[in-house]
Amino acid sequence: MNQFKKRRYMKIKFVVLFFMLTIINGCVNSEIITGYWTGSMEVNGKTVDMSIDLKQTKKLFSSYDLMLLDQPISNLKLINRKITFLVNLDIDFVFHGEIKNNQITGNAAINGGPPNMDIAFSLTKQSELPVKTYSIESLTIKSNDVILSAEIYTPKTEGLHPAIVLLQGSSTNLKTDYLFDADFFAKLGFEVLIFDKRGNGKSTGEYYSSGYNDLITDAIACLETMYSRKSVDKNKIGLWGYSQGGMLLPKIVAKTSIPHFLIAKSPEIISETEAAAFSDSLRVVNSGYTDSDGHLAAESHRKIEKMIRKGSDYKDVEKFIRQNAQKYNFMNQTGLYGSISIDKNEFNGFYWKGRTENFYSDWKNTDVSTLVLLGERDDLINAEKSEAIIKGFNNDNVIVKLFPRANHHLKKTFNPRVDSEFDWPRITEGYSELVKNWIQKEVKK
Repeated sequence: MNQFKKRRYMKIKFVVLFFMLTIINGCVNSEIITGYWTGSMEVNGKTVDMSIDLKQTKKLFSSYDLMLLDQPISNLKLINRKITFLVNLDIDFVFHGEIKNNQITGNAAINGGPPNMDIAFSLTKQSELPVKTYSIESLTIKSNDVILSAEIYTPKTEGLHPAIVLLQGSSTNLKTDYLFDADFFAKLGFEVLIFDKRGNGKSTGEYYSSGYNDLITDAIACLETMYSRKSVDKNKIGLWGYSQGGMLLPKIVAKTSIPHFLIAKSPEIISETEAAAFSDSLRVVNSGYTDSDGHLAAESHRKIEKMIRKGSDYKDVEKFIRQNAQKYNFMNQTGLYGSISIDKNEFNGFYWKGRTENFYSDWKNTDVSTLVLLGERDDLINAEKSEAIIKGFNNDNVIVKLFPRANHHLKKTFNPRVDSEFDWPRITEGYSELVKNWIQKEVKK
């Protein structure tokens, strides 16, 4: 064999050997990392649970304390037993750890967060995944000319089940946004229906050009689907709604007799206008402007409602918003910012013309058993005002609970100006117990 052929042969041999070692190393790494891991993460002495599922094709993160279930893991890497991965928990958390003796220990950092924030985590590999007490069925639901993509969680217990349909907020519109809630109710023995809102995810239709009546029609179509199921107790079907979904509940039950109970999480009680007025005025003040500026921001929303009631079109409203923002610079901190462009079709939808809808009398007169859950530190609705209004109804069918230090999601908040110690944005204390006890009492009636 001449020198040229010998060198070529050695080069090929080296490449093959390198390729084989890469495959072997990849298999070893895959075997080390594959599995279901449970543990916790801690900062400043405050701990929350966490788990990562690395058995499935999709790698998933969960934390019941943080009300998160099956959130996608990205950027997963394993090099010489050093593992890194990223999870978006409203903000990006980057985890760095080391695998040793079926344990992963390490630290997490917040992308763009304070560099001295020490978040430690520890995980232990489990022999198998936890057994789910329910099955999940995918289906589609027809609502007039719209097809809704839905899933139904069904407990594996025999006999008829109570049932509940979950309704979304205005900006959290996908089934995947409600996995924690669906799991929570399914574990209590309920059949649970979640769906992608029209115009979102796998559901057809237009969203922002839809009115509240369209969303109500979709909710009723979902209720009728549950009512038709042979495994569901037809006298024990209810609705759970978050934010916008909660606001619509009393209007829905005015159009259908199917729901026997309602749970409203952080609903606006009066109107979309009042919710926007409150949240934007608060945003202006928190940005360093005066209380008077905040009041002007709120009144700008009320002015728009009056314009729409009097027949102003989308161009009139757009012109007012732009001129108003030019006059008052702080309006650019709000949803009524100077460069706004209003779509003609969307103007007829819930966000603009829906501002003229008032929900006060619907809430006052509802005759369906209702639990309203509010957070003291909600920055999207005036929770304390809503609590006072509901109590002022003197309607025995409606119970309201205001949770201290809780935000719009009913998670615990940390405000360094008033709170003496940090805590995670965990599920607010007492929420799960209250909902569980209340709903179990309702289905026993």
